[in-house]
Amino acid sequence: MTKPVGHPSPSLELECLKCGTVAVNRDFCSCGEYLAWEATTLPSDGSEPSAYRPPAPTDTYEATLLTLRDPASLDEPGAAVSVSVMPGTGVGVLATVRNQSQIVDAFDVRVDGLPDTWWTVSPATVFLNPWGTSEEFEQEVQVQLHPPKASESQAREWPLTVVAHSRALDVDVARAPATLTIQPFHDTVMRAGPERRRGRRHAGFDVVVENRGNSPMEIAIAAEDTAARCPVTITPERTTVPVGGSVAAVVRVGVPFPLIFARPVDHRLTITHQANGADCEQEPSRVTFQQRPWLPWWLPPAVGVLAAFITLVLMLKRHPEAPNLTGRTVENATKLLNKHDLKVGRTTYESAPKGIAVGSVIAQVPEAGAEIVRGTVDITLAEAPKRGLVPSVTGGTLGAAAHALAAEHLGDSPQPPNAGDDWIVIRQDPARGSTPEVGTKVTLAVESPTPAATPTPTPTATPTPTPTPTPAASAAPPATKVKSDLAASAGAPKAKAKATANANPTAKAAALPPLPKTFVFAGATSGRLYRWASADAKAESLTAPAYRLQTPTKTDDGYVAVQILDAGRRLVWIAADGKTVDAIAEGGYYRPAYSPSRGLLAVIAADGQGDAPDAGNLCVMDPHDTGAPACAPALADGRRIGRPSWAPNGRSVLALAAGPDGDYNELLTFAPNGDDPAQWAAPTRIYRSAGFRSAVWVSNDRIAVLLAVRPGGPAHLRLLGRRPDGSFKQVKDFPALTGSELAATGHYLALQRGDSATGGAIDLLDADRAHPWLRRLTTGVNPAWAG
Repeated sequence: MTKPVGHPSPSLELECLKCGTVAVNRDFCSCGEYLAWEATTLPSDGSEPSAYRPPAPTDTYEATLLTLRDPASLDEPGAAVSVSVMPGTGVGVLATVRNQSQIVDAFDVRVDGLPDTWWTVSPATVFLNPWGTSEEFEQEVQVQLHPPKASESQAREWPLTVVAHSRALDVDVARAPATLTIQPFHDTVMRAGPERRRGRRHAGFDVVVENRGNSPMEIAIAAEDTAARCPVTITPERTTVPVGGSVAAVVRVGVPFPLIFARPVDHRLTITHQANGADCEQEPSRVTFQQRPWLPWWLPPAVGVLAAFITLVLMLKRHPEAPNLTGRTVENATKLLNKHDLKVGRTTYESAPKGIAVGSVIAQVPEAGAEIVRGTVDITLAEAPKRGLVPSVTGGTLGAAAHALAAEHLGDSPQPPNAGDDWIVIRQDPARGSTPEVGTKVTLAVESPTPAATPTPTPTATPTPTPTPTPAASAAPPATKVKSDLAASAGAPKAKAKATANANPTAKAAALPPLPKTFVFAGATSGRLYRWASADAKAESLTAPAYRLQTPTKTDDGYVAVQILDAGRRLVWIAADGKTVDAIAEGGYYRPAYSPSRGLLAVIAADGQGDAPDAGNLCVMDPHDTGAPACAPALADGRRIGRPSWAPNGRSVLALAAGPDGDYNELLTFAPNGDDPAQWAAPTRIYRSAGFRSAVWVSNDRIAVLLAVRPGGPAHLRLLGRRPDGSFKQVKDFPALTGSELAATGHYLALQRGDSATGGAIDLLDADRAHPWLRRLTTGVNPAWAG
């Protein structure tokens, strides 16, 4: 803003009698003295100059003058100011503020166009008298520009404006433009892993380089074998990375020549990277590729020794062959064995297959035609199907009914399937006193323990069914058909199928579920999720490299996993195609596990400290609810809970408990009662060991665990089965199958070998087989079945 001022001709100059200052065209002196008592007009070109005569003002001028200059430059004042700075350092600019108004004023100086933390003004406020007075009417201000050494200080020209704000007028009265050029700096971080890989032909290592500088950089990754023997390829080898971004590459190393019979050979690799053609300050990463032989070195001599031993044994003795005993009675089988100088060994019994007479031989060990070493033949005889007596469970809780039926070797099928153990049984089918085949499921109609109030219906007369006469020759009463609302809701086909199963003692159990087609797992180094399909040759990426994820679990519409951030952890939902990742809950959450039958997510809230960092309190939530989950209170004895797993029917949660030493040494089960774990009953201890790594449900009555028999020892696979009293016992043990994590779907298991942090091979197992190993699937961590 400018203020025109006219100059009369001649000018009116008044001399202050108090201080001797000559004032031009003003009635008051700068000292406050009134001058117009006796105005004396002095010629504008007077021969006797006053003691103080300011320069005559121009016709028009700005009320406030603000100029900038670079103290390191010799440019004239008022020239365009342009300075440059390296992030993390500072540069100064001098600003001169002149008060050309007619009043005393205070001016606040600031910088527009840059974040407030990037500049400092000293002094921030100047107090100036009007121009033309004997007091200070202009002052220099130091403007210090100091952008931080961070990626947000992008390397480019930053236009800025230094502004003077009048306190008297409360407006910005002067502006001066300038340019700050931020110079580029390079800052990169490289991670390579795993540190060790094994293979017969080749191996791959994941490399991630982050650009933490302030300008896009061309990252070039290089790798070499220290012995210069192995071929090395890098994909991609050179990539331009934006500010704050990262590049993921794969270093693939091949073998110089195959090893047929030899010991393993280690090849050591050095991985480096350059930014914009310049070497980076970070130390190179070193990894090791162990080349495995196709056959162990000791195999040829061992085969030779074994062949010689077998030849010698065959030459010295030949064993008799077992006769065919299938279909014979015990008496006939004994006579046939006596003719071959053999005896009947152990005798076992199994339910008679359809068309086989009771008491007949249905299996033998060794089989017919096989050589007999011990001189005995074990036989299996057909027996009448075992039956259980259905107890009366109406009026009790579903949990008590399940235990009562299990004591009779019978199963249970609650309606609705997601009922809790505290629900009340209102009807049962078959009825009390029935004798169905062992293993038959009794249908139980249940209702909530606190049902909503409903109008009382008018009772109707129920016709009394005519009793059916019981045949005298029948060894057990036939199954009774109960005409109830449960049977009506199940439909005629279900009732007919159940009646057929009860009437036919040779009916077979339902077939085990087929092998799921896909499962997901996490990369040990990259943190990405991968999806493997049984029909695919290798796993494919599910999520982008920008997300570092752990412990995925399949939900109805995608996945839930834990995302690792620089500032902590959080639960996230991932779409089925992996393209969408949304936050569910912020905080220290570990090991989510989803139950399809209940639609709930069990997760551990922990502080990440101690020998078991993923142990804490058990929490439950709806994966579509973004609020904080409901958590159970801490156990009274101070133990922490970790690594939950839902039973297939959703009526039990399995978890590991950490002892005083920090290791997981107990298995606990929780009985869910509603969606708030704080209202659940105290957990039940079902098994103890020196150390647990993982535990999952194989069925509603079987558990697969990875346990160590001694502290710090390797963890191997063991199967546990439920006793009639609800406790668990060892069913099978596989000391050779060691690992760190399990995932189950039906009777199929995914076993992760190696360490849970660095990852390892993932093997497919069948828990129903005597030799469960089926094949090797892939390599990674945190396996989870997805379909």
